[in-house]
Order: sequence, then C-alpha cells, then structure tokens
Amino acid sequence: MAEDVTPQASPAPELPIIATRGDRARQSSYRFRFGIVYVILAAIVGAGVGSFAVLATRPAPSEAADWSSWAPSGSKLARVRQIADRIPKAYRQDNGEQLTVSQASQLSVPTEQGNMAVTSIFVRPDTSRGLAEEEDIDSYNGADVVSYGLCGLGSGSQCAITAGTPSSDRFALLRRQALELSLYTFKYVDDVDSVIVFMPPTPKGDSNGTVFLRRDEVADELRRPLSQLLPSRAPRVGALTDVELGNILRLTRPRTYSFQFQAASDGRPILVLTPPAAGS
Repeated sequence: MAEDVTPQASPAPELPIIATRGDRARQSSYRFRFGIVYVILAAIVGAGVGSFAVLATRPAPSEAADWSSWAPSGSKLARVRQIADRIPKAYRQDNGEQLTVSQASQLSVPTEQGNMAVTSIFVRPDTSRGLAEEEDIDSYNGADVVSYGLCGLGSGSQCAITAGTPSSDRFALLRRQALELSLYTFKYVDDVDSVIVFMPPTPKGDSNGTVFLRRDEVADELRRPLSQLLPSRAPRVGALTDVELGNILRLTRPRTYSFQFQAASDGRPILVLTPPAAGS
C-alpha cells in the first residue's frame, strides 16, 4: 500500500449498534466532531498520556532483559510515556532527519462535553478471499487499548510528514514503527490487550489508516528476542533487509485498516475498523 493512497474500505453492512441519523439528531448533547479525521487525531495526540490512570505495575519479568536491550520502568503511565518518547527517535528519513514523533493516550474523541473514551472497537472482516462473511464482525473493549498517534515533524502539517517523498519504502518504515511500539507495549505494560497506531496522513490530508494489533496475535514474537524480528539498529527509509521487511508485512499488512469514529445508539463513541480493498 503506497503511503499517499487512501485505503478504500470493502463494502460491508452497517453495524446494528450504530445509531441512525434520526437517533443521532435526537442526541443533541453528544454531537461528535467526526468531520475532519486528523483534527481528531491531532486532538488525541495533543491530549497525550495525561488521560491514563496512573496505575502501578509489577516490575518487568527477569526474562524481559533477554528480549530487548532497553526496558521502560515505573508505573503504567510512565512506561507508556517512555515507549512513545524513545521508539520514534531511532527512525530516520533518507536525509538522516527524524521521521515522526509519537504520543500515547487512552482511545478517546473530543466532544462538546469534553473528551469521551471510546467504549468499543468493531473490526470488519476481510471478505475479499471468501474466507469470512460480512457479518463476522469482531468487537473489543476500548478500555483495554493503548492508542499511539504518529505525527510528522513541522508546524501546520496536521501530523503529515512534509519532508521527503511519500513512498512504499517510507510507509514500510512507518509499519515497522507501529509494530515496535505495539510489541514494547505488550511486553512491558500490564493490562493492555490491544494497541492501535494512527499513521500520519498524506501531505494532502488523506488518511493513511491505522495498524491494530492484539496481544495474542504476536505471542510468538514476545517470546523471542526482538532483534531476531527487527534486527536494524538504525532503521532508515529504504534500508530494511528483505527478511526484516517480510516480518513487518507479515504482521502488519493483514492488520492495517481504514477507520471511522461513530456514535453508538446510546450516544457513546465507538471506532469502526475496515480492511482495505484487495490489492491496496
């Protein structure tokens, strides 16, 4: 999937939990601002990790030292902050400049009443190969999710990467960053079942989707050293080996989605993820 091409969602039926237009009109006190996707994303990133409850976590298991050369420490809040701050610093464009910055938060959206937590995530199936039916929609608890937003550097960019040229190589590096953020979170932060990473939009402002990973989907990767999966110490655009790129695509390509925030019938926000059309 090229970085400057917006994934096209596969046709799918409306989720029954989502409110009708009439229902949403009656819920005037919950007018969600879903019109400009990356204004919402910027708000999520801007909110940072301040919305996390400060929960103490047990020390990392002793075997974690064999998984990576660095590990976060402290409370759940502190660990997520450290991961969001440290991981992007290693990622470089081909001119040597840092590719993105990252902020983490609980998954929420801004409303006229303030930020509201996303209660549920609904994931539509990939029906392009005939292996799933359109009604096979999975749902997950929004409270068990850590959300990362990747933003390009530069003022007024609405999180887009304005330097360099969009390419499949650059998007592969963004996939790697999303995967690494997710793996560190699962390895070192307790009580997190899912991680969602919002990719930077294109310079034109179009969505580049999200990477959504579940802990059980990367269980094998959490049992062996990270360097076996992602060996590059200084990942740069166009510098990934074929083996490393294969690992990244194997884990992230089936879990890259277009996204839409919607209002449930009770007025609470939900997030709907849709796989790209075949060939995207």
